[in-house]
Amino acid sequence: MQKIELTRDEAMLVMRLLNLFLGKAHALNVRDNSDVAPAKALKQNIFDQFMKLDTQEEENDAE
Repeated sequence: MQKIELTRDEAMLVMRLLNLFLGKAHALNVRDNSDVAPAKALKQNIFDQFMKLDTQEEENDAE
């Protein structure tokens, strides 16, 4: 599987869509659906990458 590169804006859009999907799933009490766990994992992965980028940008600004 190839990696997909997203711009910051595209990644933020994906995060918003994942939040919408997970919010709807939670409202419908759909927690054991096979789509929910991968969506949560993707959201966490994108969040972790944002945090890593922010840390790198802070380090670069400090130099």
